[in-house]
Amino acid sequence: MVIKGGKVVVETLIAAIAALREGGNLVQQGRIPEAIQAFARAEGLDSRLRVDFRRWATLCRGGVLRGFPAEVMTACERSVALSGGRAWPRSSRGIARALTGDVDGAIEDFEAWATPAPNWIPGERRRVQRLEWIAVLRRGENPFTAELLQSLREQ
Repeated sequence: MVIKGGKVVVETLIAAIAALREGGNLVQQGRIPEAIQAFARAEGLDSRLRVDFRRWATLCRGGVLRGFPAEVMTACERSVALSGGRAWPRSSRGIARALTGDVDGAIEDFEAWATPAPNWIPGERRRVQRLEWIAVLRRGENPFTAELLQSLREQ
């Protein structure tokens, strides 16, 4: 925002919101590098813009499931940090961590996701799936095959 003559000019805020929307659309199209640029452009246009954790989680999940786990790790971290303790953003960050070699961090995220909390009761099928991922990771194996990532994209 630019202040001129006591008036707040909102063009930059409007442009930032438009860039953020564009980023979300690009994630849906699978154009992750361009989505990352749109999110960065949105933040650069107005430093007061506060991107909601859900938008960060969308970028994180989209990037992780389309082969860009390292590139979206910042979005994953932000989604978890801003989520107010909600467990669900930790699943995507857990996958990103596993795919970038942070097995202990991935296990921590999946355990947090799979553990019922006052504000979160995971679906049983998905909870069991995360527990299986933990077991596979503890064996030193990678559960995140191309087929599994494709299956998760389709969910």
